[in-house]
Amino acid sequence: MLLRTTPESVGISSSAISRFIDSLAELDSVHSFMLLRHGKVAAELWNAPYRPDVPHELFSLSKSFTSAAIGFARQEGKLQLDDRIAEFFPEKLPEDPDPRFLRMTVRHLLTMSSGHDRCALCYMINRHEPDFVKSFFRSPLVYEPGSRFVYNSGATYMLSAIIRRLTGENLTEYLRPRLFAPLGFGEREWEKDPQGTELGGWGFRLTTEEIARFAQLLLDGGRWAGRQILPADYLELATSFQIDNSMNTQPDWQVGYGFQFWRCRHNAYRGDGAFGQYALVMPDQDAALAVTSGMRNMQSVLDRVWEILLPAMQDAPLPEAAVEQQALRAKIAGAAFPVLPGPGREIRWETVEFEPNTIGAETLQLESTASSCRLILRRNGGEEILEAGFGRRIDNHTRFGCSCLRRMAASAAWRDDETLEVLAHLYETPYRLRFLLRRENGVLTLERNANLLFFGLEEWPLLCGRLSRA
Repeated sequence: MLLRTTPESVGISSSAISRFIDSLAELDSVHSFMLLRHGKVAAELWNAPYRPDVPHELFSLSKSFTSAAIGFARQEGKLQLDDRIAEFFPEKLPEDPDPRFLRMTVRHLLTMSSGHDRCALCYMINRHEPDFVKSFFRSPLVYEPGSRFVYNSGATYMLSAIIRRLTGENLTEYLRPRLFAPLGFGEREWEKDPQGTELGGWGFRLTTEEIARFAQLLLDGGRWAGRQILPADYLELATSFQIDNSMNTQPDWQVGYGFQFWRCRHNAYRGDGAFGQYALVMPDQDAALAVTSGMRNMQSVLDRVWEILLPAMQDAPLPEAAVEQQALRAKIAGAAFPVLPGPGREIRWETVEFEPNTIGAETLQLESTASSCRLILRRNGGEEILEAGFGRRIDNHTRFGCSCLRRMAASAAWRDDETLEVLAHLYETPYRLRFLLRRENGVLTLERNANLLFFGLEEWPLLCGRLSRA
């Protein structure tokens, strides 16, 4: 358990953290953060329905944990950074492989310099071949390995495949005694490929505090609770400048790349994932920041860190400020994303059938009362149910609107007599779904809009169906 303290005791004013929270609220997309200074939590916040106990999708922040696994394997003599990856998988190579694959090393995978001109996943996932390793070795190379940075989740997947090949264990099994158990992580799962190999570059989930513990471990040079956990020499390499990435456009994406870690301005570094998942380490300030988000412009969070938090970090403790601390505690306690307002209506709508559509939607039934509503969608022969409260959220564990089971908290509001709006936060993810049901001339339409579209969330067409009761 991380120790909690007041901001002032670690040299940060409560008013500065309040300004930081206000600036994040302008983005309408930050789910949580935990700020650590001198090894203690100075501030933490979750915007409801996001919660401290619920793991959040990390996307490419997963890569930094895969890097840690490589560090352990190197320390244990299982591999070296300049080992050639083709030698780990001789039976997976094509008959006449591109000779550049034979020169590709573990170091090239770690530094995103495999020689591809784009992410190899587009060749690995879209092929009929279910073996991702075979597909990787058949993807086209453009550059000499080691010569150019190109962000590549397929390269990280290969690091995961190497760990499994060398140890007989997937990443979570391998990292459990070495990293996860010492840091006190809960039992966590990593998504897998069709061959059962954990994906490495994405597909992992952690709570915000677990991200913060990892960031603190990095800040302390791989030490935790008085013992060296992560090899210090590897960590120094992994978080330092290894390859130029100045061809990128955003300021904190062009300062250099390490081994599955990004260098930042202000001598900081980070692991990060799509839509703003961060383990940010600031050695000069002896500070770390864990963030989960759901935004397109990831630079916007870092800009606020540099503009507000960084200048507020003083070398010495500050006088305790009771009034400011109380205001900050109240702001944190009340943090929540908006709930659609009530009241509800007693009504029931039901479609006979939807017009043919790409997602297999067949019928929809709406049952609305004064306090809540219930949507029952029949799709591909099965039922998907979503419940939403008027002026409050209702918790669900459902496939409604998604391709797999998701936790979502939903509220609803009648825009007018013929239009119902439902807002659902998928609070293990960055996704937010908005549904609009409209009744007009005996036809019911269902529109679904998502704040983001990425792995695991398909795009929906507008659904139209004739009402059995108008």
